[in-house]
Amino acid sequence: MAFKKSLPPGTIFNTSEKLLPTVIRKIYYDEAKVSLNQPFDKAKLWIKVNGLKDSAKIASELKAVNIDSLIIEDIFNLNQRSKIEEIENGLFAIIKTATFKNGSFSHEYLSIILKDNVVFTFDEDSTGILNDIEDRLNQNLGEVRNFNVKFLFYNIIDTLIDANIVFEHEVNDLLIKWEELIISDKTQNIDEMHKIRKEVLVMRANISSIVGSLELIDDVYKNPQVLDYKKYYQDLIDHLYRLNEKLNLDWENIKNLNDMHMNNINERTNSIMKVLTIFSATFIPLSFLAGVFGMNFVYMDIFVNPNGIWIFVGLCVATFLLMIGFFKYKKWL
Repeated sequence: MAFKKSLPPGTIFNTSEKLLPTVIRKIYYDEAKVSLNQPFDKAKLWIKVNGLKDSAKIASELKAVNIDSLIIEDIFNLNQRSKIEEIENGLFAIIKTATFKNGSFSHEYLSIILKDNVVFTFDEDSTGILNDIEDRLNQNLGEVRNFNVKFLFYNIIDTLIDANIVFEHEVNDLLIKWEELIISDKTQNIDEMHKIRKEVLVMRANISSIVGSLELIDDVYKNPQVLDYKKYYQDLIDHLYRLNEKLNLDWENIKNLNDMHMNNINERTNSIMKVLTIFSATFIPLSFLAGVFGMNFVYMDIFVNPNGIWIFVGLCVATFLLMIGFFKYKKWL
């Protein structure tokens, strides 16, 4: 991902790696109907943008409704932190989502602007994460049509937070499976778990950032954009706190699993060293016996005894068995 460097504030610098073609859809709606790209009197407006490739076209749309250049800059700077903040006559949010599908992780960066009677959404990808809300508008499901665009803004934020809650559940399921694997197979390779660790760390930082940004809004529940839907935002903030707590628990669980894996490695290493030590210990007296009988003494009856070799072997075997018995008595085996 590219990084902005040595450019003045407000400069549009697109850091997206996907750069999908820009598609702008204007959804006009009221209690009675929904119209795509066809305005009508007293309609509420949702401008839905997919793909950030045509930055000039997107910037032109935003400047036409007096969106600050710093806000436009943040839309294209995908290194920006997740947040919800006040702007003139509205709110601005950056929400990062993560998904786990087909054994791999993917991420999405979305910007949402509530300004006067219009909601803008900017999605770098084309996953259709907001399609459920559009379907609800078209089919007149729920209360989205019946309220103003402030409620639409809330619904979008809530949908994205719910997507992250689903992701946390998927991560938690993965950690449960990894715990079973580590317990059942002490030689388990945990490279994949390190990827999960990274994802949890990133998501925890994103959610903490959103919570922190809300705390910076002076009396958030009395904000004009929030006041009419206070109970909904209270529920949303509660979800954020619970999600943050679950991510903290996942983080602790990952550390515990890593400790468990390291203990397994140490236990396996200790077992190997114990076997090697026992072999070494049993051969010490055998080496001593071999050394004694290898000396060139003339007057040792066993040297001229036709069964001397078998006496020596029997003595070695007896010594070995005696030492094994001693180790078991001491519970070293």
